[in-house]
Amino acid sequence: MAHYDLLIRNGRVIDAESGFDEVTDVGISNGKIERIDQDIDPALASDTVDATNQWVMPGMIDTHVHVANAADLGRIRGLGLQMVAAAGATTIIDLGGSMDALTAGIVARGSGVNVGSLGYLKPGETVPEGRLSSDAILEIVGTALEAGSLGIKLWGGYYPFTPEETASFISTANHLNAYVAYHVGTTKSGSRLDGLREVPSLLGSTGRVHIAHINAYCRGSILRVEDEIHEALDILQSIRDQVVSEVHLARPNFTLGKCDDDGNVLADVVGNCLRLRDYDPTADGIRAALRDGYASTIEETRTRLVLVTGERGVELFDEGDTDVPMSFPVNNAESAFHLTAAKNSDDEFIVDAIGSDAGTYPRNVNIEQAMRMVKFGALEPLEMVTKLSLNPAKMIGLGSKGRLSEGFDADVTIIDPVLGRASYSLVAGKMIMLTGRVVGSGGTILTTERGVEAVESTGIPHKVVDLTKAMMYAGRGQGNRSQDHHHAILN
Repeated sequence: MAHYDLLIRNGRVIDAESGFDEVTDVGISNGKIERIDQDIDPALASDTVDATNQWVMPGMIDTHVHVANAADLGRIRGLGLQMVAAAGATTIIDLGGSMDALTAGIVARGSGVNVGSLGYLKPGETVPEGRLSSDAILEIVGTALEAGSLGIKLWGGYYPFTPEETASFISTANHLNAYVAYHVGTTKSGSRLDGLREVPSLLGSTGRVHIAHINAYCRGSILRVEDEIHEALDILQSIRDQVVSEVHLARPNFTLGKCDDDGNVLADVVGNCLRLRDYDPTADGIRAALRDGYASTIEETRTRLVLVTGERGVELFDEGDTDVPMSFPVNNAESAFHLTAAKNSDDEFIVDAIGSDAGTYPRNVNIEQAMRMVKFGALEPLEMVTKLSLNPAKMIGLGSKGRLSEGFDADVTIIDPVLGRASYSLVAGKMIMLTGRVVGSGGTILTTERGVEAVESTGIPHKVVDLTKAMMYAGRGQGNRSQDHHHAILN
């Protein structure tokens, strides 16, 4: 007779790939889902979790976080790893981090989550300053892979390259079967709708890329918000076979306040945010926005980072000589809602996933905001699981995750539907979070074959990912199998 390491009892089990949505039990053994059936005898399990009146879904996968930032945000290593686990994540992708900072964070305050990283590209720090040759770009991408990263992240809104260099980075990453993500913007376009308009020409007919936070380009900087949403969706549809994408659902954004010696803001994102409310794109404009409560910066506590505004915010801004994280309440609820729910004529989501763009940043609200959309009627529960687990797993090529069926990894997130947030999380059958309290430790690094030697040298467990199976390369395959669908309608 079978014996289970853990039995999850009486939960509403929701699996988007199979369309399964029933109250039942889940038996877990050796890190895998061994049995899904009703009335499994609890005497057969070493431990049990009572999931009565709760939702049991495949572990939430966040394809856009920042937990090992180049700037080493926060003095306490690993804060972001704790924060994502507390929010219900089981697997995360750091979109633009340092492998050294990531491994140090896992050692110091790992939470048990699986984590992959994309190497960040910053002129003068991780890449040479000045124009880059194709040979230099090949070496940069190869170096990121050898360090253990899954690929690279282009931060066009902060460190833009020329259109030619941007296209070369994407094509080179594609040639090497590396993951490549893009915060839009080049020296010829901004981190706005114009940057998104430029993407088809950067990709040509063969390029493949993950476009980050689509809603960040629909803030009304060029057209009316609703018109920017329409155009963004049209662009994504026109290059659907070449891109994957995500939307974040938090109201505040996060950016970098650094100014030059003349007091002018350096990041295009910050300038856009200030101009939206008629502040000058300068250090004095930031100070005025902080005093007015429109802008915030970050202060560290023992367990997390918090937003600070007013005079204390100005003090922190000046103490950091302007080189501090900034936040503005610019993410439009209308764009986030419609971009998340929008489907094409084949009844497929146009934007693939919900990603927080959080981690260390205090806005890990994927589950909370998605549950609000379910309660509103914009998403069915099976569709929510598609956006939070199944599609993110497909985006990275994680064939054993994102599903809650027998034989798959026992990465599980349990949600309290009344509170609208995660109550338990498991990775490989082991509890990492209980009612918001992180109990996991360590972690597993997701890497490629080229990164195995570097990751093994850290002593941290790892899993090799075959990125040829990632959605941007392998295609979407079979989509959502749920029966009832809601289309976003813009008037």
